[in-house]
Parts: sequence; C-alpha cells; structure tokens
Amino acid sequence: MSNRLFISFQKVPPEVKTFLWRALALFIGWKLLYSFVLSPRDMPDAFLTRQLGNGTAMALNWFYRTDDFSAQHTARFEKYGQDSFLLTKSMVRCKNCTMEDGRKIVNVLGIFRACNGLELMILYAGFILCFTGSIPRKLIYIFLGIIALYILNVFRCMFLGFVVLEHAQHFDVAHKYFFNTIVYALTFLLWVFYVKGLPSKNEKVDYA
Repeated sequence: MSNRLFISFQKVPPEVKTFLWRALALFIGWKLLYSFVLSPRDMPDAFLTRQLGNGTAMALNWFYRTDDFSAQHTARFEKYGQDSFLLTKSMVRCKNCTMEDGRKIVNVLGIFRACNGLELMILYAGFILCFTGSIPRKLIYIFLGIIALYILNVFRCMFLGFVVLEHAQHFDVAHKYFFNTIVYALTFLLWVFYVKGLPSKNEKVDYA
C-alpha cells in the first residue's frame, strides 16, 4: 500500500509537489508559531478584535445614521486546563436601540477571537505564498486581499448587528451559514484572480 502511494506521488507534477511541500511547511510553522508564541500573548488577535469592533460600530452608525453605537474592549485571562490565555473581546453597544419586539438592547454584538478573521487571512496568504509567482506580486495580492477580507468582515458584523436588531430569530442562520458563505466565496474569488493573472508556461518570470 505504501509503495503504491509513493509511486503515485512520484507521478504528481513537480509544480504540485512544490505547492504541497510549501503548504505543509507553512502549516506546521504557523501552528507552532501561533500556539506557542502568538496565542498566549493574544497577538495579533487582540489588535484584530479591537479593530473589528471599532469598524463594526462605525459601520452601524453609518448604516443607521446615528452615533449611538460604540465598541467596548475587555481583556482577561481564561483558563484552559492547566494553562491561562489572555483573550480580548469587543462588545458593540448601543445607547438607544430597541429590537423588533420593542425590547431595549444595550449589548448588540460580541466579537471574539474566532470572529476576527485571522485564520481566514492566514489561509488566504498561505495559498498565495505556496503558489508560483513573483515575490512582489504575491506581496501586493496578500496586502490588498487582507484589507479586502477585513473590510468584508466589518460589513459581515455590521449586518449581523442589523439582524440582531431587526430579525433576531434569523441570527443563527445568518451567523453560521449565510455570511460565512459570502466571506469564503470572496476568498475563493481572490485566489482565482491571483491564479488567472499568472503568466503562461511559455512566459519567463522569476518565481519564488
């Protein structure tokens, strides 16, 4: 069985092998860096979470033509097993908001580490780093793509806040499926734009 797998792998085109080896190396390297260095220090999660909270409050103020929305940030240690980790939360609050049933609501939307889009940004950047292409082109696509993903995430959270206020019964569906599908679809389109812009095999280019 192992010999068959080895023989099958030998038949894989060199470009695909390079992509797979790069992907494996980046995955292992990122997981080690994040798990042992960044995550215990809440980096860069704290920054992304706070910026997403601020952006969401600004977007809701723009959407509702008001200044009632603001973001409140808190950081505290959470214990997981024997270890404690610093976690930042951003709560989007409203001074004068009511839900569709007339109830007053202050805490509109909580934004946690899992919501800040870091994993998706790393996935997007990792794909481009593993693929062929010149280094300047990769850096441009990574930079612009991460900005696009952040802006999209702000609008995702803004519309989730809208759903909380106007159609609370649909929040779970919107949060788990609808808006996530849109975000992943955009990520896929960004990858497609990157790959389509690559030169053909007959064109000479410096590859990373």
